[in-house]
Amino acid sequence: MKLDIPANESGVVRVFSLSMSEEQAQALKANSDGNGGSSLQELALGAASLNPAHVEVFPLSDLGDMALADYLLQGPGVQPAMVEPDRFKLSALEGWVLVVYSSAFKGFAQSLNPSAQLTLVGTYAQEGVDLSAPLDLSTPSALPKEVEPDAPAPKKRPSDAAMSGRIAMIALLVAFFVVALMFWVGS
Repeated sequence: MKLDIPANESGVVRVFSLSMSEEQAQALKANSDGNGGSSLQELALGAASLNPAHVEVFPLSDLGDMALADYLLQGPGVQPAMVEPDRFKLSALEGWVLVVYSSAFKGFAQSLNPSAQLTLVGTYAQEGVDLSAPLDLSTPSALPKEVEPDAPAPKKRPSDAAMSGRIAMIALLVAFFVVALMFWVGS
């Protein structure tokens, strides 16, 4: 099975079930925690470039009473309309799962060749902005600011250093006049 990941993909979560021994799953989890990642890339997903910080490997028993579908809804924020049709399939899973976020691919287009020990359970979009839709930049706030040629330039506020210098100058002048007044009165 080959999976093509487009460049700059965002907001997609892929769930794989793992058909491997507990020790192999533990080793895969250790690599996904940032302790390497080469076996995760080469052996498991067959990815050319992968950020293991955006990959989760865990036993379903870690979820306790929570269903995997509920975890996907509450954790990564997957769209309910995408998860609900797969709820039965997700609840039938046992053992370990691998959850891969779009950000794991670092924005690069890739072709994944997952090992036979991985089975793609589902691909789900996260809730939020649809980044595939064109952006409308016609709103007034998106337009460049226009300055009228006759308009006077706005007056800049003096910096804190300039204000401190002015205060020091005034203090020195007051001290000078006090000393001069003392000499005049004393003579």
